[in-house]
Amino acid sequence: MKAQSNKKIVGQKFKLDQVVKRNATVGYSASKYAQFTGKIKEAFTRKNKLGVPQYYYKVFWEDGRSSEHAQHSLKSVS
Repeated sequence: MKAQSNKKIVGQKFKLDQVVKRNATVGYSASKYAQFTGKIKEAFTRKNKLGVPQYYYKVFWEDGRSSEHAQHSLKSVS
């Protein structure tokens, strides 16, 4: 018998062109962070190994880079 999970599926948190930030650890210490700020340019889903869709975002950072990140690693700037 399979146990039921109490976890709820979280919907899309961020909108296109919304400003977000991301913390990145600096050096060997997890207590030091560098913060990057950028705008969301694309939102899409990928399925995890259980087949549940997860939200990912393509972010263009202030320094001209772009990268893809999972929803849980980004925070809203407001």
